[in-house]
Amino acid sequence: MNPERPAWPGLFRGLSAGSARRSVIQLRPMVESSRPRVHSLAIELTAHCNQQCAYCYNAWRGEGTTDHRQTSDPQSGEKLLARTRKLLASLDVGHLTLTGGEPLSTPHVWDLLELTSEQGIGAQIISNGSLVTKTIAKRLAHHQVRYVQVTLNGPTAALHGEHAGGEAYFEATLRGIRTLADQGVPIAGCMVVTHKNAGAVAETLDLWQSLGVAQIALSRFSPAGHAVAQAARLLPSRGDMIEAFDQALPFARDQGMRINATMPIPPCVMETEVYAPIGFGHCAIGTTMQEFALGPGGKLRNCTLHDRAIGGVSDILDPSVAVAELITDVEVTRYRSKIPEFCEDCLHAPSCGGGCGAAANWMLGDGPKRQPDPFLWQHIDDDFEARLAVQRSETVEHGGKK
Repeated sequence: MNPERPAWPGLFRGLSAGSARRSVIQLRPMVESSRPRVHSLAIELTAHCNQQCAYCYNAWRGEGTTDHRQTSDPQSGEKLLARTRKLLASLDVGHLTLTGGEPLSTPHVWDLLELTSEQGIGAQIISNGSLVTKTIAKRLAHHQVRYVQVTLNGPTAALHGEHAGGEAYFEATLRGIRTLADQGVPIAGCMVVTHKNAGAVAETLDLWQSLGVAQIALSRFSPAGHAVAQAARLLPSRGDMIEAFDQALPFARDQGMRINATMPIPPCVMETEVYAPIGFGHCAIGTTMQEFALGPGGKLRNCTLHDRAIGGVSDILDPSVAVAELITDVEVTRYRSKIPEFCEDCLHAPSCGGGCGAAANWMLGDGPKRQPDPFLWQHIDDDFEARLAVQRSETVEHGGKK
């Protein structure tokens, strides 16, 4: 699961009639499809982003990467549309998630929204919100996007900026949220919970309430891609997450906020049932709820946090590639069979799988058996905790940055 992505059952329950009408998605004909059913596809429109978020899971945070070169290709827009059309022709897709990079930094977002309207497929957008203008918000309202998810990582410019790469992004993001709301665009909020901001969850939820946003994804930091280098500084502990959910519970239980924890919390780390009605889930890879990810360079991956191309296919535009066969590749169908050795005797292993497998691969390596989620492993393995401690000390020596 993407650390910034909510899975909202009944997202628009409780909206005004006008907002509900604007969020209605054109229904496709109710006919049997011979195409394999896929719950969702995340389309990473661009490798470019105007922010420098410390928790970013994109593996392409570097101008020399293949994905950056693809983004700079004059034909990138045509290729993006061609790849998406191929996916939609091969698969029966529930909805699209348009992400990046920053999807609103590229004009190709409008091409994709035209395509979703043409094919009657719902689309939601994950954005940092800082580039939203009145014109952009009006166009999003016109396309009836399911929602735009925006992240606030603290109630102040200092705390949000520490995570997003600069304090100026705080006010820009707030302006974007208010502009979306003014144009009637449904908004979902997100907070990436880290070691640095876990104690500010209540204040951040207060801010979201003041902005009129009641759908919130509390997504614990999960080190993948660029964020691996920030793991020692940002990886929350068990105590951090208990504090975060303790602060969030009254908002969900007493104040009507609909809050989901969108990254796995292994049940051996925390008893999540005591935090009802906050929603908790597990990694969806290999299940009917999986969201596959298409990168800017054309790789189809198991999710946005994974870097490896399914089947080793570097670009699905290759005429020899059958997309319907890719989603039944052994990397998908046998993914959940690679249970970490530490988890083998656990009753929760079939559903939990040891937590976030992508973060485990990035931090601890891959092998015949998956490693446990670093969020769990930091409390179990002395060597791994010592490694994080060394990295923390090096970060302090470099003035808090690495």
